[in-house]
Amino acid sequence: MKKMLLVMRHEIQMTLKRKTFVFFTVGLPLILILIALVVMLVNRNRPDSAETVSTMEAGGPQGYVDYAGLAVSEPPGVPSGSLLRFENEATAETALRAGEIEGYFIIPAGYQQDNTLAYVTAEFIPFEGGVNTAVVEWLLLTNLLGGPEKAVAVWQPLIVEVTQLRQETSAVDEENWFVELMPTFMVFIIYMTIIIPAGLLVNSVTDEKKYRVIESVLVSVSPRQFITGKIVAVGLLGLLQISMWMMVVFIVTRYLGQGLNIPAGFTVEPALLMWVVLYSLLGYAMYGVLMAGLGALVPDVKDARGASFILLLPLIVVYMFNVVIIERPDGLVAVIFSFFPLTAPVGMIGRMSATAVPLWQAVLSAGLQLGTAVLLVVLVARLFHARFILSGQTFSMKLYFEALAGRV
Repeated sequence: MKKMLLVMRHEIQMTLKRKTFVFFTVGLPLILILIALVVMLVNRNRPDSAETVSTMEAGGPQGYVDYAGLAVSEPPGVPSGSLLRFENEATAETALRAGEIEGYFIIPAGYQQDNTLAYVTAEFIPFEGGVNTAVVEWLLLTNLLGGPEKAVAVWQPLIVEVTQLRQETSAVDEENWFVELMPTFMVFIIYMTIIIPAGLLVNSVTDEKKYRVIESVLVSVSPRQFITGKIVAVGLLGLLQISMWMMVVFIVTRYLGQGLNIPAGFTVEPALLMWVVLYSLLGYAMYGVLMAGLGALVPDVKDARGASFILLLPLIVVYMFNVVIIERPDGLVAVIFSFFPLTAPVGMIGRMSATAVPLWQAVLSAGLQLGTAVLLVVLVARLFHARFILSGQTFSMKLYFEALAGRV
């Protein structure tokens, strides 16, 4: 046990020195939280309801002359300088010729009889409806109705709040960009938290073999202790990695939801987050062992790139089928991917993110992954033998699988 702990400590120290791991574990999650915070602050500063309509459509500065005496107060939500009051047409025309306003409205004394305004502009308007009337409409509406509260009700008379008994089929949720993106984001997280640590592990083993470190280590440590120590060490760092990403999901959905237009009450179930952590660790355990065995056979890290792609192919394929899994989480393809151990981490989380999966299926899939990881540790430990590490023979995938099967 003591020897395995020494291997773990060394592996943790070496992995923390790798910039790729540090960036994806700490740097990228913090960047995403910062971006979400900036977006939230920008959206929070925008007025809402009818004020948003009038403000967003305000355009350039406009003027008005009120002969009817209706504009007693300036309504909220109008940007400073976008609507200017003039006492008469002469001063308004002077401002227009000086380029201070795009045009000005004339509210006649008999406005309430026919609701007709005159608009004066220096530019030719080739088509009807080319005049931007949003701000002056909001001005008249708030003054005629005695305040912005009633004006909001007239401007936006209908706000529908939908309550459904089955939350997973909520039409509001399904149309929201964040809700639609969440399953894909969860699958991406688990995919990357398996790929990156597994890739780091093969690099670590290859470097130790290249510089003859592994030879001296295996003199005092058994192959199984060596591989187990490495897997557990990087697995603990993988736990840190997935925890950081789950923190991003929690902070965004819990504290930044309103600023990002996330539907009220939307949360990521804690049970799903726990399954993501568990499945990412199991997925890493399987692929990490396979990649470590690869590192024991290849003479150089460059030779491991093509072979790494072959070993990671099941994970890549299921990631490519992610859209199918999310759209039809109970379909045959999704179910097969969620139970086959090498595709289950991504396949099952994709299903869980899209629909409610029976507990027995989630437990069975996790059990199959755990059993596969244990079996792979036993098989890969055979590769850490002097006849493979010191042979210097040309690597091939055929040699890899035959060594796993104990045929060479």
